[in-house]
Amino acid sequence: MSDFDARAAAIFGVSEGAVRWPYDVSGIDRTLRHRDPEAFRYELAVLTTKRYTIVEWAEVHGLKASRVKCCPLWLTRKTSRRCRFDSPCQCRTDPDRSWLDHDIYWLRNGHPAVITSAPYDISPQSVQRLKWWHATHRHLKVATGEGWYGHGTSQIVMWSTTRIKYVSPAKNIDQPSTFMRSHD
Repeated sequence: MSDFDARAAAIFGVSEGAVRWPYDVSGIDRTLRHRDPEAFRYELAVLTTKRYTIVEWAEVHGLKASRVKCCPLWLTRKTSRRCRFDSPCQCRTDPDRSWLDHDIYWLRNGHPAVITSAPYDISPQSVQRLKWWHATHRHLKVATGEGWYGHGTSQIVMWSTTRIKYVSPAKNIDQPSTFMRSHD
């Protein structure tokens, strides 16, 4: 395992000897290597960019991915656990479902600290809902930015100020060519 993969494994864990990367940072179509070598090089560079972005962002904030996903109420708990079956969990119903797209739940020092998501659109209803979460739970803060997901998405970061004072959205590298090897 490379030094970078070891750093990533510390954040995401390992499954079958490989880093347990989140969705869309997990890999690319390897058949491109023979079908379209230039496209393969580009996709590999994009993947590398995303991986460096997510790992460095998590390290800066001292975060590790949680295997438990729920709803923003998760951030109010002392331990990483889902809502009870008979509770009013909001995670997969409106008005939270639309902004909780491509979500990752993050721990800091073993406690729920941050939720990141990458919706394709941040609708006015989502903006209102995010404001509602802050008004209802004053220690929950929200920021938006670029993120690592790509594909025309924006990143939403919601965090608990009881665990971490500020979390900046990730800044993606504009030029994945930074990671492309030249074949001159």
